Amino acid sequence: MKKFLSVVAMCLTAGALLVGCGDQNQSSPEDAKIGMIAGLNVGEQDAYKMIRKNNADLANYYFVPFDDLKTMQLSLSSGAIDEMSTYKSVADYLIARRPELEISKAHSFLFNMSDSFCCAVRSDNQQLREELNGAINAMKSDGTLDRLTKEYITDLKGMDEPPAVELPKFDGAETIKVAVTGDLPPLDLIRADGTPAGFNTAVLSEIGKRLNKNIETVSIEGAARSAALSSGNADVVFWVRVPASDDLFPLDFDCPDDVDISEPYFKDSTVHVGIKK
Repeated sequence: MKKFLSVVAMCLTAGALLVGCGDQNQSSPEDAKIGMIAGLNVGEQDAYKMIRKNNADLANYYFVPFDDLKTMQLSLSSGAIDEMSTYKSVADYLIARRPELEISKAHSFLFNMSDSFCCAVRSDNQQLREELNGAINAMKSDGTLDRLTKEYITDLKGMDEPPAVELPKFDGAETIKVAVTGDLPPLDLIRADGTPAGFNTAVLSEIGKRLNKNIETVSIEGAARSAALSSGNADVVFWVRVPASDDLFPLDFDCPDDVDISEPYFKDSTVHVGIKK
């Protein structure tokens, strides 16, 4: 779950994303407030500082963190922020439901980056990390991840919702507690009745079946992702890994010492969403 952060680099969540702002063929942009989901990436504040320090084109952009997607959308509608930074799959989902929204062309990317979605675990739980890696790599090899991506993301049309996710239940088996927020639909999604759904949950459900382990979802706010993991309230949180960049980010700059992340199971690029002019 970045973090979503998205004008920066997003890595829990959710949610910090690398986003460029301003057309390179235009003069310097006016001040713009860009909203993003807080807590997707433990190192998001360091990311903001690093990007602004190293990229003069971002000097006029101010990143405003929000605890949840609903509040961020309300702030966009009221004009409190100029745009929302999120992932392309999330933008498509929101625009299908709110025709007044569009992917902004006013503040385009200076560089187009794709972040990797992973599972984060506590660093003292290496066995779980290796089990997750084994299942994810097998799902890549046998086409399961491609099938789930198609079913839960790319084949969604208009107002269609992703299919319901059936979580595995094995009598007497170990239970893996997974934190979900609903702030990155159709990736991290909670239905109106409170049932967790979406692509991330479908991936974990498949992993549970392969590991013969139960999956239990724990609903949390986006800003509580890292706390849910460190406190033991969750064994897994959805994490976004920012790619390394010689100019901006060293490898794993945004991963704290007590967190390890799995192999990636999905990639998506960041975009800005605004109100149609």
